[in-house]
Amino acid sequence: MNSITVLPIDQLHRRPDARPLNDEAVAALAESIEQIGLINALRVRPSGEGYEVIAGSHRFSACDLAGLREIPCFIVDDDDLQAELAMIDENLCRAELSPSERAQQTARRKALYESLHPETKHGQNIEIIPSGQFVRTDKPSFTEATARAVGRDERSIRRDAERGEKITPEAHRLIVGTELDKGVYLDQIKRVEPEKQVERVKADLAREPRGGIAGRYQSPADHKPDPVKTAERFVALVDQIESLSVDDLVSSGRMRAQVGQRASGLADHMTEIMERLNR
Repeated sequence: MNSITVLPIDQLHRRPDARPLNDEAVAALAESIEQIGLINALRVRPSGEGYEVIAGSHRFSACDLAGLREIPCFIVDDDDLQAELAMIDENLCRAELSPSERAQQTARRKALYESLHPETKHGQNIEIIPSGQFVRTDKPSFTEATARAVGRDERSIRRDAERGEKITPEAHRLIVGTELDKGVYLDQIKRVEPEKQVERVKADLAREPRGGIAGRYQSPADHKPDPVKTAERFVALVDQIESLSVDDLVSSGRMRAQVGQRASGLADHMTEIMERLNR
């Protein structure tokens, strides 16, 4: 990664697992880019006939929104683990991550880092050499390496990793973006047995004020969900989506990045529906 290469925006694409776009952040970045240009180049790697954005997903979308047709990029040859690690590091450097999001990202970084450097597990920094002896390596532990990479203290890193590891993904999905998405609450839930966490979170959400995500779990007695009506609405929405022109969506200019994000999320949702229908 020695020099910057200017690439056509049409050759770039977001990672499927990239963090969901924050529309306000993208709009603010786009305004800045229009006024003073892009300060930090994107980090990309070859992928198919184009390039995958490893770090700089929000900047990429902001450039698209600002109307840039070419974007300065660092081209690297990272493998899948290294690419995901770079993406997570950028996410962890951002201030707007919620406690739950930060915990999930930190736990995932720990898994990736220890997969790349198994000798650092449990902070031992020890590996076995061919002779069978144990030797100390100079590779920093996960907490040391992460603290340096994202500019935070090791204690916070350990705390976030523990929250991410001990709370199930399903419970995290319910918590993110709600009034419960706070460090104090995460520390309570991580002590609950994994198989009971979702039930506990739903109950706690139901006790929150009506509205927002919490309101999903408060159903008035006279208004129970109707599966048939839900299915009818699903069919009608799919018919509307199928009627849209793919060419129009692909050539939608400043909306292209958001279309890609929503399409990726929709694909995951459809996959889950098919899997459960085929059980």
